Amino acid sequence: MYEDAVILPVPGARIYAYGLMLALGCWLAIILLWRLSSRHERLSRAAAFTSLLALPMGFALARAMYCLLDSAFQPILTLRNLLNVHTGGFAMYGALLGAALSALIGARLAGANKMRMLDLLSPALAAFLVPARLGEGFTTLGISRPLTTSWLTDSFLASRDAYDSYLRTYLLEAATALILAVFLIRMLRRNVKEGLVFSSFCLLYGVTQTLMESLRYDGHLRFGFIGVQQVLSAALFGVTLIALSVRALRRQGGKLLPVIALASLPLVLAALVGVEFLIDRSELGKLFSYGLYLPLLALPAALGMRLIKGEEGLG
Repeated sequence: MYEDAVILPVPGARIYAYGLMLALGCWLAIILLWRLSSRHERLSRAAAFTSLLALPMGFALARAMYCLLDSAFQPILTLRNLLNVHTGGFAMYGALLGAALSALIGARLAGANKMRMLDLLSPALAAFLVPARLGEGFTTLGISRPLTTSWLTDSFLASRDAYDSYLRTYLLEAATALILAVFLIRMLRRNVKEGLVFSSFCLLYGVTQTLMESLRYDGHLRFGFIGVQQVLSAALFGVTLIALSVRALRRQGGKLLPVIALASLPLVLAALVGVEFLIDRSELGKLFSYGLYLPLLALPAALGMRLIKGEEGLG
């Protein structure tokens, strides 16, 4: 389905450069997960189970989610086409969900703490995303709408064809994933309360990926101007913020912060939808629209991290 994807010149085989980058990301995640869990016997066993389960489960869910949620695949959705994985088409959220489910199963099989296992998985997932996103540079994925600002079109962030220049969104996503991986590893070293690293991953990945999916305009998992994975990203940080707020309300102490977080969430989501309409249909310019987008996303991120900081202090 992606005829422009780079194929390596290997005699007798069709090896895609993107596939190799995904494989690199998987190995990077597995190695990091093993290193992070090596000091604890049960967590180490859970990491081994997770590594065995994550690849098939992530692969299956990534394929299933793409086939069920991509509008371009809907007209040819049959069991035979779903199983014909050589045509391409996978959803990143399916892969991440498969890995998270594998960690829960692995922790149960090893008798390990499930939330701590998810904590250890979080930086490993971020590490996986770095080469996975860079690999999109060998495909037609991970690019923006045509650029209209000259300072971007002349930079290394721009990709060009015969007609226009486009933002290499995949580079921004890879850099964001690297920063997130480092942040989560540093957080783990502080030995914070179980589940807080995973909550941080869900919050920050959801917030940043909401922005990245808005920048993307590659036709992948879209219905009109609505990106399926953008909706999933907003749902991810929204649900995480609600869970953090509810936990804070159940504890003794100040209630103002969680109340503000819960009250602001629907307003932020509604405003983001409005800005998406501006980006897609307004003549105001993309820089102005994204100038509104960034502070809107910064608010739930800041509130969520304050709530996490409050729990960390209690832990």
